[in-house]
Amino acid sequence: MVLWAGPSRIDGTPIMAVASCYREESENGKTGDMVQVWIGRQDMSPMDAWRSNRDDAVCPSACRHRSDNEGTCYVDLARLLAAWKAAVTLVEAGRVGFPPGILEGALVRIGMWGDPSAVPLWVWERIAAQAKGHTGYTAAWRTLDPTTWGKVIMASVGSPADALRAKSLGWRGFASSDTPADDQAFADDAGLRLCLAESDGMTCASCRGCDGTDRGAKRPSFYNPVHGAVAAARRRRAA
Repeated sequence: MVLWAGPSRIDGTPIMAVASCYREESENGKTGDMVQVWIGRQDMSPMDAWRSNRDDAVCPSACRHRSDNEGTCYVDLARLLAAWKAAVTLVEAGRVGFPPGILEGALVRIGMWGDPSAVPLWVWERIAAQAKGHTGYTAAWRTLDPTTWGKVIMASVGSPADALRAKSLGWRGFASSDTPADDQAFADDAGLRLCLAESDGMTCASCRGCDGTDRGAKRPSFYNPVHGAVAAARRRRAA
C-alpha cells in the first residue's frame, strides 16, 4: 500500500512511502508483527539507489549508515525489489493514500528503510493517530522541530555527545553503539537504557518505547549494539 507519494523534503526527487506486511504478519523477529513502512525513490529500486550512491533522496546527509558515509545500513535491500515494483505500479495507477481506519489497531514501524524526514510530517502524524502504536527514527533531528517531529519519532544518534545534545533540544533518542566502550558511555554518561530486545528479548511490538515524546518526554532513551554484517564485523574488531 502506497501511503504517500511526492517530492522528497530532502532534495525534491519523487519518492514514496510504502507499507508492507499490513495484510500478512511480518516475519521480522526483532520488531515482531508490525506494518513495515519504508521510503524509497520512485525512479529506481532501493538496491539500485544504494549501489549508485543515490539514496540521498530518502536518507539525509546526517545518516551515518548512508551509502556514501559509513555504508553500514543493515537493511536487506534486495528483499524490497518486488515490493518496490508493485508500489511503482500503484503510483502510476494513481492508487496512493490510505483511508481512515485502515491502520486502526495496527503497530507500525516508520522507516524500515529511508528516513521519515524525507516525507511530510502530517503523514506520520496521521499514521500515529490511527495506529495502536508505532516506532520511528530520524537522523535529521538537528534540523527538525522537536516540538512537532519529536512527538512522533526518535532522534537517531551516533555518539553519547549527540545523545546529550538531542536530549537538551527536547528529543528522546536511540543510538547505534559501535563498541562495548560506547555502550558504557551511552549508559553512564548519556543515561540511555539498553534496548529491551537485547536485555529482555522483547520485540518492538511488545515494547513500543521508540515512539517519540507524545506519551511522555521523560521516558528513557535507548541504545543498541550495531547490527548488520558490516557494522557487526566492525564492532567485533573493536571489541
